[in-house]
Amino acid sequence: MGSAWLQFIASGLTAGAIYALVALGFSIIYNASGAINFAQGEFVMIGGMSAVTLLALGLPLLVALPLAVLASVAVALIIEKLAIEPARHAGTVTLIIITIGVALFLRGLAQLLWGKGVHRLPSFSGEQPIEWLGATLLPQSLWVMGGAALAVVALSAFYGRTLLGKAMRATSCNRIAAQLVGINTRGVLFASFGLAAGLGALVLFAAYNEDLK
Repeated sequence: MGSAWLQFIASGLTAGAIYALVALGFSIIYNASGAINFAQGEFVMIGGMSAVTLLALGLPLLVALPLAVLASVAVALIIEKLAIEPARHAGTVTLIIITIGVALFLRGLAQLLWGKGVHRLPSFSGEQPIEWLGATLLPQSLWVMGGAALAVVALSAFYGRTLLGKAMRATSCNRIAAQLVGINTRGVLFASFGLAAGLGALVLFAAYNEDLK
């Protein structure tokens, strides 16, 4: 009975770490714009599929993954510049509709580039399960939980100790007041898209043995 509970806890922590990274991406853009970014899942997908392509080109895993994160960030910044910035004076509902359109566009583009087949990413440190007190834990689960914890700590330091992070916090609290004290709220939104996409692409670390479509 105890081993079953440990198994449930380990599986729950792994899944929770993945969802936490996705949720952080949603909250970053929501705090900056007041709108929900429905394209966040597509940013995650772009990161994962970019990693698959880079690995197929022969790049090692530790090189392909950072480049895939950068690819996701680049796509997000382009989308923000071309689709979000022109509607900067629009209401929240309009921004939400735009992100839904962006999500559909990226999904269709991904099907053209990578097809509808199943793709897989290799694990970081093998797939031999770890036995602990009767529970079984894959090594990649430790990477997922450790990566999520590191991301939370890094974001906390970013928001609390950097000028850009403090500008993002000020914008989320009161956009007008932030503008009055000289904060470039447009730049904050631009940076927020890049940060959210990069954070979302980290979810590809969890896709070690999952199907990517």
